[in-house]
Amino acid sequence: AASNQHTPRASYERVPRMAQPVEVKVEVVNPQVVAPQVATQVNVKCPNCAAIVQAPKDYTGKLTCGSCHRPFEILPVAGVVKKGPKLEPVNGEWQTGTYSCSKDCGICCCVGIVPCGALYHLWNVGRDAWDSPPTTGGLFCPMCLYSYICSEWFPLCTLICCPDLFCCCFLGNTLARFRHKYGLPKLPEGESRCSADGPYCNADCYQMSCPTTCCCTLCLLARQSKYARENNVPTSKVPFTPWARKHTANTMAMY
Repeated sequence: AASNQHTPRASYERVPRMAQPVEVKVEVVNPQVVAPQVATQVNVKCPNCAAIVQAPKDYTGKLTCGSCHRPFEILPVAGVVKKGPKLEPVNGEWQTGTYSCSKDCGICCCVGIVPCGALYHLWNVGRDAWDSPPTTGGLFCPMCLYSYICSEWFPLCTLICCPDLFCCCFLGNTLARFRHKYGLPKLPEGESRCSADGPYCNADCYQMSCPTTCCCTLCLLARQSKYARENNVPTSKVPFTPWARKHTANTMAMY
């Protein structure tokens, strides 16, 4: 009986093996998907075959016509002006005085002794003075000849209608251009004698027309122009405004 008795055995349950963790990528779908905005199309006429071609609004560049299969270009619309950098005048100073002829005796002797020496330096100084916006240096010679003809043949009409073209005033205008280009102040000789700022009487006109200062002033301008070329003196980019445009409504006075 004892042998017939079975010893109870422990029952072992088979435990399943733990599975390795698996990385699962979850893709989140946004249900509120905004459709891309479609660019506004405009109709453009092909310049080759006059066919209508659709192009995006405000598009500039090359397109190919679907009818003639020839390329053409859409240029930007004119009239959009972009502001450039602000122009500031320069501030300069005279290197010598009006009667400082001993600073450069060569220029003084050339102006006072050599035949046509004064015309040579006047030509150089005039081209330097007129080589500034809105004019160029090549405009000085024809304007000088024009001033001489008007002053000799029609002096009364020139004084009344366009005083800036009269011989003395034209030379004063050249001095004013030279001062404006290099930011130079008025000369004390002319300013002390004539402090007015008019077409017939101003400091620059007196400085270039008075017999006691005209030749020495020309020598001064020649010395100052030589110094500016040798030392790369900065010049003003602000356009010069003549007296005729500054005080009158004459928009054609560009000389």
